[in-house]
Amino acid sequence: MRLRLTRRCLGQLVLVLFVVCPGISFLGLRRESKTATIETIDALVADLETMPQGDDAALVVSAFLKGLQQSKLLTDSNYDSKRHVAKFRIAGGGAVGDFLPEFRIWLRILLGPKLQISWEKTRVGVRLRFSGLHFAPLNGADELYVKAGLDSFTCASIKSVSQEEFYQCHLKKALMLEDFWKNNRSSIPKNLQQQFSFIGDNAVIAHLAEQLGHGFGWSMLLVLSAPPSNVDILDFTDNGVKGSSSHDRSQAGAKLSQKHGFKDLSLNIARPLVGDTRFGGIVRSVGDRIVPVACNFGILCSVGEPRWRSRNIRGADAKVVASMFRRNGDKGPNHEVGCVTWTRKRRR
Repeated sequence: MRLRLTRRCLGQLVLVLFVVCPGISFLGLRRESKTATIETIDALVADLETMPQGDDAALVVSAFLKGLQQSKLLTDSNYDSKRHVAKFRIAGGGAVGDFLPEFRIWLRILLGPKLQISWEKTRVGVRLRFSGLHFAPLNGADELYVKAGLDSFTCASIKSVSQEEFYQCHLKKALMLEDFWKNNRSSIPKNLQQQFSFIGDNAVIAHLAEQLGHGFGWSMLLVLSAPPSNVDILDFTDNGVKGSSSHDRSQAGAKLSQKHGFKDLSLNIARPLVGDTRFGGIVRSVGDRIVPVACNFGILCSVGEPRWRSRNIRGADAKVVASMFRRNGDKGPNHEVGCVTWTRKRRR
């Protein structure tokens, strides 16, 4: 009888604690209130807006962080205005951002347990630095790369062979993927079929892709060779938004990516998009009209890398970049729709 009474009293005590002190958890840690998180985001955004090109940076940061906050993924935050550093704790130890299939983006967003965003003024605009923000291949991409036979041989590094040799070796892989689509489509995961069908099931676009040199096979190869990356920097200038990244060795597909040089390959596939082919700027012009989000995503991930940086190629449109990071269901100031759905990372 005494034991039951003790348990009842403990239960009542816990209930009282939550009613009187809602910010206290079982571990005695203070939970971050919704208002405090919004205040942290607003303070960071307000500081960015005072900088040259800071409005564009503020637009992207606001879309990104408010989507996380509305998805209930931010549990703690603080902002050091003197050091220009904002820190956030992600609920459940991490999160995944999946882009809606219709936007044709070939990567996913991964967030670690902690997210840090810092900023600095540059000679030509604003630079954002990230820690805890990653891009990852789509589900099943690495497995399909192996299943389609692409892991059976490796191509030499672009640094050790000519552009033509590099192209011909990977063209073989692009052609293998086109054949795989025709003969083994049913064995391709549904999410990847959705990604490929935009070209594969559209006669007009497929014909155009063929005219541009087996564009369908190359687009499939781009999806399957997406490198697992740490998103390090986003630069905002009057010439657009440019990103740079580094290889993320912690992800499951890191060894496959390193073995086949996925990052160099991805940048090489982006050559038509940045105008470094005989087609000039036609690919980017067409892409901006047909698949503007995917086109700007490719630009964002390529023109800020060392390979292209010195050419001062126009970067991605800040409004489109903001829509990339905006939560699905939210709309921007010009009614741009959000592209990403956030979920908590599943623990293995």
